[in-house]
Amino acid sequence: MKTKPAGNSRITLATLLLTGVATLGLSGTSHAGCVAAKWSAAPQAAPAPGAAMSNALGNFIKVSDRDSGRTIVGLWKFQMISKSTPTHANPMPDGTLIDFGTAAWHADGTELQTSGIRNPSDGDVCQGVWQRVGDGTFVLNHYALAWTNGTYTGPVNIRARVTVDRSGNHYSGWFATVVYLASPVAGHEFDQNTVLASITGSFTATRVTLQ
Repeated sequence: MKTKPAGNSRITLATLLLTGVATLGLSGTSHAGCVAAKWSAAPQAAPAPGAAMSNALGNFIKVSDRDSGRTIVGLWKFQMISKSTPTHANPMPDGTLIDFGTAAWHADGTELQTSGIRNPSDGDVCQGVWQRVGDGTFVLNHYALAWTNGTYTGPVNIRARVTVDRSGNHYSGWFATVVYLASPVAGHEFDQNTVLASITGSFTATRVTLQ
């Protein structure tokens, strides 16, 4: 894995991506190191880029929005806030708003986010896939395609683990995001060899209802 030292112009770009972008994609890294971590330890360590979650994605569990009060299926207003871990220091202070917006989790195991912090001209919609791994607990593998001032800069991978509360109207958990440098050249659009920056933090949401 290639990483760029602090002070490099690409790190400046990464900071712009993470603070102004970040319809995040989850797969964290710890500075120059790649340390795999189980999602149960998400508050302590970000998972390595490309590493499997503790509950590896397999066949999706289809969940009707009628079969459980703790289903993830539905429309949510979400917020993502930066928070470093003992093994991962974020490039911005804890408490920084990384992204907010709406997210639709679908019963077929797909998820769609619209970012409220990104300029639509730079792309504010991104997608992911999810799986239920426990009662009210879900994991997400999400990809955004980062554009800055009209130039494609690479994929952003966000991985998250969240739990829907007993009311069924709120969820909370952790995310880990990594920003990669890629190229619009054919065959290199999704390169995940060069890490620009990574970020971890808390992920919360409130369900949108008819009331």
